[in-house]
Amino acid sequence: MKGIRSLNQISKRFYAVRSSWSLTEPLKGLKPSGAALPHQDVHVTKLPNGLFIASLENYAPSAKIGVFVKAGSRHETPGNEGVTHLLRLAANLTTKGASAFKICRGVEAVGGSLGVTSSREHMMYTADCLRDDVDTVMEYLINVTTAPEFRPWEVADLTSRVKIDKAMANQIPQIGVLDLLHAAAYKNALCNSLYCPDYMVGHVTPDQLHSFVQNNFTSGRMALVGLGVQHSVLRQVGEC
Repeated sequence: MKGIRSLNQISKRFYAVRSSWSLTEPLKGLKPSGAALPHQDVHVTKLPNGLFIASLENYAPSAKIGVFVKAGSRHETPGNEGVTHLLRLAANLTTKGASAFKICRGVEAVGGSLGVTSSREHMMYTADCLRDDVDTVMEYLINVTTAPEFRPWEVADLTSRVKIDKAMANQIPQIGVLDLLHAAAYKNALCNSLYCPDYMVGHVTPDQLHSFVQNNFTSGRMALVGLGVQHSVLRQVGEC
């Protein structure tokens, strides 16, 4: 009981001191830092190989890098419909420079993330990490976008994931409505769905994936974009 009483007295004394502070005004005597960050400008460069590079240095502790490719579902043909859906799911598969396990382990080891989204116009590969780990994560990002292997057994394993993706999409009415609207509004490649059609599930081959990448993942159809990354670093990567 004695100890409890003493603790109560301490808390009351602390409260008496803190109650004199104003919580709506800045602390007196605290001067704001006079250091100002340099002006932030977007830098854009087109390399001789056709690759566009854009960067914005925001001096943040984290960085975001993206590779944008003009290779959405509108660029599919009647013979390879659904190939972009498989590409979206194959982003974490083995490449010529790293296995699927190495990519996953390497990105997670530095606290980063690697993802891909797609639209009817573009495939967008993005990576987030601390700016000190940009080189490490960018190496995996470039491997995923420029050197996929598409091993037959890994591609075959994607069939179940395609079915799960389609089942989840069917549970969201907006997705089905948008697909129907595109099918009704366009009679060209813009009516292609973002998802693999039922008759192509399990029938998209590694050769079709390789052919689509070779035809569409060219430097003239790609852009490398960085936020919190020096422009010189991106340019060096693009010129390699």
